[in-house]
This record gives sequence, C-alpha cells and structure tokens, in this order.
Amino acid sequence: MKKIVTLASAALLITGAATQLYADEDWKPLLSKGTKELSVAGNIEFLDIDKVDYDINLSYGYFVRDGWLLGARVGGSDLLGTHRWDIGAYTEYNFNRDKKLVPYLGAGVGVANVSYDDNLETGTPLNDEDGTFVDVEAGIKWFLRPYMAISTSIGFQVASKDIYATDDEIKDNITKFKIGMRYYF
Repeated sequence: MKKIVTLASAALLITGAATQLYADEDWKPLLSKGTKELSVAGNIEFLDIDKVDYDINLSYGYFVRDGWLLGARVGGSDLLGTHRWDIGAYTEYNFNRDKKLVPYLGAGVGVANVSYDDNLETGTPLNDEDGTFVDVEAGIKWFLRPYMAISTSIGFQVASKDIYATDDEIKDNITKFKIGMRYYF
C-alpha cells in the first residue's frame, strides 16, 4: 500500500509540474526572423560498462524569415565499430509558430568521413571512406519556454557510399529517430 501511495504522489507531482509548465501563459516560441538556434540531438547507447555507442549532432542556425531556418551542422558517431564524422548545411521550416507544439520539415546535405575497427566483421572488406549525404527530416518541437524546446524527429539519410552501420552490415542509407534540445536567442 505504501508503494502505491508513493507512486500516486509522484504521478501527481509530475502531472502538476507539467500542467504548470504548459499553463496558459501568453508567450509564443522565438521562431521569428533574426533569431538564432543552438541544438544538440542524437542518441547514446550503453552496451556494456566499458562500451558506449553514440550518434550526436550539434547545429547552429539563423532564421532568415519567420519560421524558416538555415544553418550548419556537425556530427559524430561511434556505432558498432564504425566511426563517422560529418559536416553539412541544413534548412528547416516551422509550421504553427504561435503554439507550444511546432511541427517542422527539414532537409540537409553534407560530407562524411568514416573509418572502421579492424575487428569489425561483415561479409565484405571495409576500407575507410569519404562520402556525401542528403537527409530529410520531419519532427515536432515541444516548447517549454519561448527560448527552449525539446525536439523529436524521424529522418532519412542516403549517402554516396556505404557509411551507415546497422546490426550486421554497412549500408548507404539509414532511418533515424532523434531526440534533442534546442535553445533560441
């Protein structure tokens, strides 16, 4: 019984905090011309105590028009023995800009450098690669304050060479689910 009361109390506190956070305050997200955005997104996976896989993107953007963002992005990943660094440019268009839940569409291009661990076993021999990629993304920004949002998105990337590690092979395309934080100033 004590455990149920504790869980119910915690749920009530969390619900109250979320309600307070999304209380009907009179503010709109900062998505207007001239605003800048800093973002970090990706995922981190703890496979073992001493082994961490990650896929992280950092970006900086500038709103050239209300809702339309242009920017630069750098990324790095260490997944399943495949190490990738990339740099590129991207654009996003934000819809429904006067609400706290903002859907968006994005696209980008970039170049990547990929290297492989010597002990990585696939059906084909692996050489370090450089390649270009194109990506498209659709997501939602969950604004906590006018200057801060949590973003969730699903994106598809296709590359000129096989640079994406999956469970048992290296491919030239990948679909990703990303979670991130965005800060506007």
